[in-house]
Amino acid sequence: MSLRLRLLIVIGAINVGLLLLVVWLGLETAATGEQVSPGALVDAFRASEETELEALGRLRTIRYVVRLRPSSDEVEGSWTPDTEAEVHRMAESLRALVDEQQPRFEYDRHGFTRIDPSPRAPWSACHVAFNEFAREGALEGLRQTYILFGSGTILLIGATFLVLRRLVLRPLEQLSEAARTVAEGKPPPEVPRPKGNDEVGNLVDRFNRMAREVHEYQTRLEERVLDALSRAKAAENRLVVAQRLAATGTLAAGFAHEINNPLGGVLNALRKLREGGLSPQRSAEYFDLVFDGLERIRTIVERMLHFAPRRREPSDVDVADACRRAAGLASHRAERRGIRLDVHADRPVKGVIGDAQELTQAILNLVLNAEDAIPEGRAGTVRVEARQEGNEAVIEVSDDGVGMDPETARRCIDLFFTTKPEGTGLGLAIVQFIVIEHGGSMDIRTERGKGTTVIMRLPIGA
Repeated sequence: MSLRLRLLIVIGAINVGLLLLVVWLGLETAATGEQVSPGALVDAFRASEETELEALGRLRTIRYVVRLRPSSDEVEGSWTPDTEAEVHRMAESLRALVDEQQPRFEYDRHGFTRIDPSPRAPWSACHVAFNEFAREGALEGLRQTYILFGSGTILLIGATFLVLRRLVLRPLEQLSEAARTVAEGKPPPEVPRPKGNDEVGNLVDRFNRMAREVHEYQTRLEERVLDALSRAKAAENRLVVAQRLAATGTLAAGFAHEINNPLGGVLNALRKLREGGLSPQRSAEYFDLVFDGLERIRTIVERMLHFAPRRREPSDVDVADACRRAAGLASHRAERRGIRLDVHADRPVKGVIGDAQELTQAILNLVLNAEDAIPEGRAGTVRVEARQEGNEAVIEVSDDGVGMDPETARRCIDLFFTTKPEGTGLGLAIVQFIVIEHGGSMDIRTERGKGTTVIMRLPIGA
């Protein structure tokens, strides 16, 4: 509810309360019946002084008049036959009052009574009875009072509201609008100061000064933030370069180490062959060592090429089909070791934009790692699942093998890190690289002795 409406309600409630109070007082007065109209009192006074009885019948508010002569105690006046009995009773009451020899002048809603026991008075006692017109005149006066008070109340509400609107509400509305502008970060408008040296004017002055200070501080802060962002960006660029150089050094060192091992065996075998004097069987063994070493070097080089940037033609890949093809490539090896390959990829999961061969290779690496995690001679299960969750394609490969301890799980995607005797430490690193290239993420959940689950999430339509 706005401040304007609340003020109007408060002012109206106060004035309506005053009006109800006046109405209540008027009703209480009318209920007591002590009031008659001023015109009725004038008629009653005239009737107590009038000497001609015919003139009494023309008084509109008089029901009857009864008077007593001071000398003869004679009753005279003006009344109708239906009031004759009441007139006689009133005459007896007047005689009793005259006998008291006390002047009296009183009136109520029933009538006007005047007692004057002096010998010079034209009448020793007089009673004028009012009719309904006398009381209705009083109520009419109350109604006019209510009308005047109600009209005055409405005018007072309107005038009070206009004054408050000009002196309070309008400046507060301007302050509210200016505060909203400042909160939005825009330059603050200058709020016009109302006339007069009052609290509202002082508030407007302080707000304008505060808004200017806030805007100046915000401008300086934005400049400092931009400068800090520029310096942070430059530092980030330098850090990225340093990280790339460190990663390149780590990669080169690992690559050299992995190649140096088989290369040393190849060189030893070639030296023996060059020296000669070997039996044909021994020479064949050395030639096999040379071929095995070179084959291992070729495998390492081929896997390293996966980390090299290359252009690829993106296409809509069905990851469920990639899961089925990867499982098919690994099924013969799983059957030979007695491992059950459980594939849940019947429904197509399309919309991933990427390279189908790379995704198949990544899934195949995960399936082979899962098979290797199951010890030789023990039956186990490797589960491959493809599904859609919202705007993502989810590929999940899990096994019930030996699992990994926290330290191994933390380092398992590092280049050249492996726990297998014949491993190269490139399998999971290649998977991570392919997933990132497709804008996705990879999560590894494992527990020692309970198995491992690898979850790949790839965006659909990206």
